[in-house]
This record gives sequence, structure tokens and C-alpha cells, in this order.
Amino acid sequence: MVAVNNWTFAVLLALAAPAAAQQNPWNAPVASTAAAVPVASTAPASYADNLGQPLSVSGGPWVLSEVLFFSAGRVVSDYAWRDRVRGRRGQIYTNTDLQNDVETLMGLGAFERVTPAVYAISGQIVPSEFAAVTISTNQVRVVFNVNEKPKAADAKPKLLIPPSAVSGLILTPTAYRGAGKFNNPGLGLDINAAYFIGRLYGKNIYQDSPRKTNYIDRIGLWTLTADGKMQVQSDAGWRPAVAVGGQHMLVFRDSPQPTVATPGVSVKVNSKNTKTYTSGYVVASKNLRSTRVSAGLMQGGIGEFVSGLSEFLTPEALKFYAHDAPGTEVHSRTVPFASVFYLVKPDYPIGFEVMKFNGAATNPYMVNFKIGRLLKLNFDLAYLKFRGGYEVLGLFQFRYNHFPRN
Repeated sequence: MVAVNNWTFAVLLALAAPAAAQQNPWNAPVASTAAAVPVASTAPASYADNLGQPLSVSGGPWVLSEVLFFSAGRVVSDYAWRDRVRGRRGQIYTNTDLQNDVETLMGLGAFERVTPAVYAISGQIVPSEFAAVTISTNQVRVVFNVNEKPKAADAKPKLLIPPSAVSGLILTPTAYRGAGKFNNPGLGLDINAAYFIGRLYGKNIYQDSPRKTNYIDRIGLWTLTADGKMQVQSDAGWRPAVAVGGQHMLVFRDSPQPTVATPGVSVKVNSKNTKTYTSGYVVASKNLRSTRVSAGLMQGGIGEFVSGLSEFLTPEALKFYAHDAPGTEVHSRTVPFASVFYLVKPDYPIGFEVMKFNGAATNPYMVNFKIGRLLKLNFDLAYLKFRGGYEVLGLFQFRYNHFPRN
């Protein structure tokens, strides 16, 4: 029995000798149609003893048992890479297949270099139907050692600014939802905040007013609005988008209502200087070559807040300076409005809106200009006109699109 085993060992040694003679130095390149693609290497030395008997990568054909990927000295299980390799377990695998797989992997653009190696796996004998055509009596393990390119995520991330909502401009809504991605009917919800800082310039013709010209005066009026809508018709062809909705506005001051004779001072927000207004609206909007035009009507308390934007619209000013009847107030329940705006960039809106406070004393109306990006700031302007004068106001405005997110 010992003699037989020694004879068997001698035969196996003789068969292995030609293969060893054919084996190239480990760093020799393999012939390939892509001359620039390096295709000769070995797996990391720490793994070589466990992979099997090294074979020449220029030999073949072989019967493939498995394919492994090594990157930076470790095994990588990436199915996106594995699916690109044409070799399949239990099939004939040739040197041409090996070269083509290297070229395919390099074509992914993810690697600086791909170098293959082939190992005979001890104990996995080639099936009898392939024994006559394969160079190795054992099935083989193909190893691709890859050098990955630096990933884009390793670079400094680029700051991405979300697109501006097209569901409203400054104080008025449109019939659109969110950032304009959804044109189909559905629900929308915005949170809108505006802060009227103060008057930049104003003039009046009240006979008994102490000053006819005013500038750089504090207002300190905040508005925080929840705006919910239902878009009932989409924008298509000549048909405008149509929406109905409601607004609930919280108005409070960080300075008291200014007066003609007394400058304002800082105060705390409390029930005496806080008001809430609720109103409903209907609005139609049309996108004309990327310029969005809207018109609508608000009904409710929205018409009340305008009286807080100027001391010349208070009941005291109307009584003593405009000589209106006692008890006269700037009070409106119906506010028609219109707006036009254009997105210079997805996050860069410019435009204006007009609000008319029907039935209010002094017949006021407002034109709000969305021009903050032109000034390289989030700073907008408002023009308030009333019987007896006008004012130019400065404000900050922020619109947060809560639903739908896009």
C-alpha cells in the first residue's frame, strides 16, 4: 500500500512539473487586447496560503469554482462587481474570459488598476466531462486584486440649497403646492413668517401731523402664518391651476404700536400686543414661460393687520390728523390680491404682489417686492399707500414648505 501511494505521488509530481515550468513571474503582464490594462498580480501575501496552489494567469482553460475581490488587503463582497464577471461556478473559464473580465471591471471607472490571479483549489476535482480540456485537474479560484479610485464622498461636500417654494410669495398664496414638482390636485401646507422691521421712508399730507416726512423708524411687527390649501385643478394648456385654502395668522410686536409723537421702545410679547387673524381664500395661478401669475380673493381677518404697519393708520391718527369721524378704523374683511414672480434659479425668486384692503378707511393697498436676492440679502421691501401718504417698509420673510416635500 505504501508503494502504491509513493507511485501515485510521483505521478502527480510529474504532472505538476510542466505547470510549474510554465508559470510566469508573479508580476509579469498577461497578454490582452487592452495593452494599457495591467493584468498580472497576486492576492495579498497574508491570504495566499489559504487560496490554493498558484497557477499561471496566461494558462487555461480551467473549471471555475469561485471569484473573489481583494481591495486594500481585505476581501470585498460587492455584488455590483461580481455581476460584471462573466465566469460562473462550474463552467469552463479561459484566459480570454479572464482578460475580458479585467477590461470590463476597468470600464466601470471605479478602479485605478485591476490585477488577476488564479489558484487551484485542493480537493475540488474537475468534473470528468471537463477533464480532457482543462489544464488543471482541480477547479480554480479567480482573485481580482483591485485598487479603488478615491470616492467623491471623500471630497468636501457641496452645499446644496433647497428650491424655493412656489406655493406663495410673501403674504399671499398661489394655487401651486410645494416647490412646483406636484402639479396634480392635492393638499399643501406652508408655514410663513414675515418680520416688518421698520419704515425706510414715508411722506404724508395730514394738515396737523408734526412731520410730513419720516424715515428710519422702528415698526417691529411679526406675522407667523399657517397656510393650508387644496389644489382642485392643475395647470395645463390654457387652464390655470385653482386652489382653495385658509390661513391662520399670529401677529405680535417686539415694540409697541408707534405713534406720531412718541418713538417706540422694546416691550415683551403678551396678550395686549398679540392678535390672531383667520381668513379663507380662493386663488388661480398660471405658469407663463416660467413666470407664475396668480390672482385671488381673501375673506376674513387678514385685512386687519395693515393698520399696525403705520402710526398714520391708527384710530387716533385718523381722528386728530386726518380729521375723520371719531371711531373710524382701518378695517377690511375682503382683500383681493395678485402676484407675479419668476425663479431666476430654483432657489432665487424675484417678483411682487399687490393687496387691496377693500372698504378700509383711507383706502390702503400694499405692494410687496420679493427682491432680497438682488440685494444679496434676505431683505424685501413693501410699499404701503393710503389716502394722505405712503411709506416704504423693510422686511424679512421666510416660507417653509411642510407638505408636500420636494
